[in-house]
Amino acid sequence: MEFLSTLESSGFSTWLRESNSIWGYPIVLTLHTVGLALLVGANTVLDLRLLGFAARLPLEELSRAFRIMWIGFWINAVSGAVLFAADATTRGTSRLFIGKLFLVMFGVGVILAIRKQVFGETLDRPRVGATAKALAVTSLAVWVAAITAGRLMAYVYAS
Repeated sequence: MEFLSTLESSGFSTWLRESNSIWGYPIVLTLHTVGLALLVGANTVLDLRLLGFAARLPLEELSRAFRIMWIGFWINAVSGAVLFAADATTRGTSRLFIGKLFLVMFGVGVILAIRKQVFGETLDRPRVGATAKALAVTSLAVWVAAITAGRLMAYVYAS
């Protein structure tokens, strides 16, 4: 707990939380939203294609979506760590926040499982079976739950 207090009271965290500058909290939150859009947006396109939507879209082309997902993930990891630092004592002890992190980790695990199940090692001969479809449904549900948990944090902790 002392570590969380030290992190939250650092000069950077204080500036981020209390500054009126657009380069503070608003830009970091915007980056977090952009990262989320890249990660979950690309993932959703792939999931829906695996479930039979846009069947004329070549699945081989969607192997490129993994790069977009990883870019979004890393934008979110960095911006999320910065947002966490600004409110570390509240977030670090919150079951809702811990649950959100678990859901994100689970969602990333499902992305990895989809890549392995559908594209295998080569990424050029995709296979869509019942397992891939089940993973796609799971992925959609997990990301909806993670986003919901993230949005609820804004209201559960609002002053």
